[in-house]
Amino acid sequence: MQPANFRKTIYRGTMWSLIDNFARQMITLLVFIVLARMLSPVLFGLLATAILIVQGFKSIAFDAIATALVRKKEPSDADYSTGFWMCIGLSLPFFIALFVLGPYLETWTGAEGLSQVVRGVSLMILFMGLARIHEARLTHQMDFRPLAIRSFLSVVAGGAVGIGMAYYGYGVEALIAQQLVTSIAEFILLWSLSKWMPSFTFSKTSFLEIAHYSKHVSATAMTNFANQNSDIFFVTYYLGAAASGFYATGKRITNTLNIVISTALMRVSLPAFSRLQDQEEELRRTYLHSTALTAMATAPLFVGLAILSHDIVLVLLGEKWLPSVPVMQIITIIGFLTSIGYYNQSIMLVRNKPQWQTRLALLYAVTNIAAFVAFTRFGLIYTALAFSLRALLLFPVSVWCAITLISVSWRQYVSGLLPAVVAATAMAVGVLLAASFMPQVSPLVRLLTLIPLGAICYALVLYFVMPFSYRTLVLKLFARLTGWPRSALS
Repeated sequence: MQPANFRKTIYRGTMWSLIDNFARQMITLLVFIVLARMLSPVLFGLLATAILIVQGFKSIAFDAIATALVRKKEPSDADYSTGFWMCIGLSLPFFIALFVLGPYLETWTGAEGLSQVVRGVSLMILFMGLARIHEARLTHQMDFRPLAIRSFLSVVAGGAVGIGMAYYGYGVEALIAQQLVTSIAEFILLWSLSKWMPSFTFSKTSFLEIAHYSKHVSATAMTNFANQNSDIFFVTYYLGAAASGFYATGKRITNTLNIVISTALMRVSLPAFSRLQDQEEELRRTYLHSTALTAMATAPLFVGLAILSHDIVLVLLGEKWLPSVPVMQIITIIGFLTSIGYYNQSIMLVRNKPQWQTRLALLYAVTNIAAFVAFTRFGLIYTALAFSLRALLLFPVSVWCAITLISVSWRQYVSGLLPAVVAATAMAVGVLLAASFMPQVSPLVRLLTLIPLGAICYALVLYFVMPFSYRTLVLKLFARLTGWPRSALS
């Protein structure tokens, strides 16, 4: 493939990949908002716990096998078929085990009704096993358009069934059906759109190669999964299903925003940094500029979300979900650190230090679990504080790894973040001050007033505190978007 054609393939693939991820996250969030107004928080807590088990198995088993295939330069049909039968071979026993262990999990956690939900969503494992290699094959070919179509149609189908059943009075059955229909639709669409059928080939050579590589991926996936999701388990165990529903909801909007952002950052930063790995000064400059610009873009989103979370929950979800507000306020601030932290991961990979990232993930997981064991029993706020303070205290470790590898000073790194921090602080003061004059105003009107006010405040302060080079870049972009002459904006 010619370089120009390859670049077009990369750009087209990246665009469809972002559409795929954005469509899935936004539609899923909209469906959740509708269902949250119709169903009890207890049911969402039960679903969050059950889905946690299923998604954990998918990450550790299916995704590891898929990664082992995608990273190969040219996987053969025998490789794909072998990977397919490996997924099937793992999905059947785990489905049976989870179905049988459902009542024991309910007894162990004390979450009444968990057995029914676990048994219902356990069927998803079978369809995930049937579809995961088809998804991997399309990913390797950078053919993300079918994946975007898959995401849109399957999530809409599942959401329509779930909302319809909830409207007619079904409770937890509506949530189970939503998940199952989404998985079944994904399976059908992937098999239809990928135009590939697995053969009965099972290559011993492929099996050994996939198994050898995927065991390392599985270990990292297990650590990352424990780090990111163990809080849901501990909240369910210590505080019950209702508390789990409130906690998961408090994290949900922040996580959705982070997932959309992280997809773009990881897809762009890793290949961009890899091309500069032999150009020391340019790599340092690109890392610092990327971090600074990302901070400027994401700081107002997360700070604004934290300040307005009470009104956002009232408008989107309703009064019954207000216990999730403190969780959202505490955890949202960490979303800002997470958004700029993805560049640290890319630097470690580019500098051939993946073991540093694995050790960091292990450190995060161990400290997270220790914090949850110590504090979750005291309530949701203590759990959210434990999660956020641990992330805040360990974030400098991730930064140190990256800046040490490319010889960047702490002063350079912190100075790049200061404009975003100063502008976001000014925005927060302005929004809180304005909100104090609107105590009797409806939540929707407050949001419609404070969001544009905060945006204007942030943009004005940022313009004057950002470095001149960034200000020039912003003016050029604004002139290009609006058609105004550059001289009129100087």
